[in-house]
Amino acid sequence: MPLKISVLNDIHLLPKEREQIQELSSSPVTFPKDMPTSDAELIARTHDAEAILITPGTKITASYLNACPSVKYVGLCGTSTVNIDLNALDQRGVAFSNVKDYGDEPTAEFIFMQLMTLARGMGKYQWKEMPCELMGKTIGIIGLGALGKAIAHLALAFKMIPSYYSLHRKSDWEKRGVHYVDLHRLLSKSQIIVISTPSNVQILGKEEFALLKTGSILVQASMGDTFDKSAFLKWIALNGNYALLDYAAGEQNYQTYKDLPRVIFPKIVAGYTYETKQRLGQKVIKNLMLYENRGLN
Repeated sequence: MPLKISVLNDIHLLPKEREQIQELSSSPVTFPKDMPTSDAELIARTHDAEAILITPGTKITASYLNACPSVKYVGLCGTSTVNIDLNALDQRGVAFSNVKDYGDEPTAEFIFMQLMTLARGMGKYQWKEMPCELMGKTIGIIGLGALGKAIAHLALAFKMIPSYYSLHRKSDWEKRGVHYVDLHRLLSKSQIIVISTPSNVQILGKEEFALLKTGSILVQASMGDTFDKSAFLKWIALNGNYALLDYAAGEQNYQTYKDLPRVIFPKIVAGYTYETKQRLGQKVIKNLMLYENRGLN
């Protein structure tokens, strides 16, 4: 018997994949273009659906699950589970899946496009007094998950000097020439620092910003809030420092930082390409079909 599916917010899928989701559902599916503004709206959009589809910005809590007992499957159209109460899902026997490895390479590609533009002075800003190369520059990557690895791969290709800090050592990448260092050493020695941690993990505070080299570039590749705002504002006010921020950080952060000097903050999510949305949609549908056939539990 087909599932009753509800989509609770904009899941960024292409028309073909939306049509396939509709075919899997026993009732018409609405594809919102916004985020629910309250728990009541989230519950109303769910109605009596068995399967719901959400993005990482949507909070799934025990109270929501109590209000929506029909929900037996949560499909996360993204990777980060920071807003999902996984224990509550497990206690209620609700199946869960997320999507990995669909937009990391295009995000890394976009970051290096911005770094090259800044190094050469092809946009509004130029990093150094004269146009310079990325080759030979030190780059520190905080978090060596799928995104961090994609960034490290390009850093090696550009003949940069990469180092990384992560909770878990990656010996295979160390053999490739990506050096492991502790966080404070990475911050104090790197000319370019890239944050590629899980969403909404605040990694930089006042103490960490004080360690950054003068004239460095901070790149936020992760979603949400990853650094202390007041500390960032003091740091970016120092002449010579630059920040490359991703719109995945959220609309509120965009409005806060977009007009600051030496902040490059295009209103575009770095990883959202046609191909990314295609890969995302295909994996979302595969997960739905696995659940429908009870391949997930």
